[in-house]
Amino acid sequence: MCWFSAEHANHIEEAKAGQRLGIRKVYPHSNWAVSESQLESRRPTPVCLLDGTKVLFRVSEDQQPLLHLGVEAVAVFRMLKHPKRDVFEFPDGRQRTVDELPPGMIFDVLTVPGLEQLSALLEPEPVAQKEEQEEQQKEKEPFLARLMARL
Repeated sequence: MCWFSAEHANHIEEAKAGQRLGIRKVYPHSNWAVSESQLESRRPTPVCLLDGTKVLFRVSEDQQPLLHLGVEAVAVFRMLKHPKRDVFEFPDGRQRTVDELPPGMIFDVLTVPGLEQLSALLEPEPVAQKEEQEEQQKEKEPFLARLMARL
């Protein structure tokens, strides 16, 4: 994406928190990240992610077995220097190069290094953690209030 597209594209956009992107095969040996609206465009503009950008992949059912990922998968984008290649690093340590990802795969940009405060609202909150917080809040309510709520 960034290494290859920087050398082969006339114009490059920078990724922004909240942006929805997709993987697009541009050359037989190269994929780019492009805005979702440009997935079918004849001449898409590549979107460059900064090293350390956190993303959330939306993995379709047919892509899950191929990539060994769940429906949603968080990863961090890395620009490796030796050799020059762009990879997504998953929490379990696995890495996938951009070229290994299937064309059409969709992902959302969660945080961009240096702009984390602007993208804090985009962080996925685990459902279990949210439910636990709601339960703790209920326990803090006075017994009489909880009883009245049930009546």
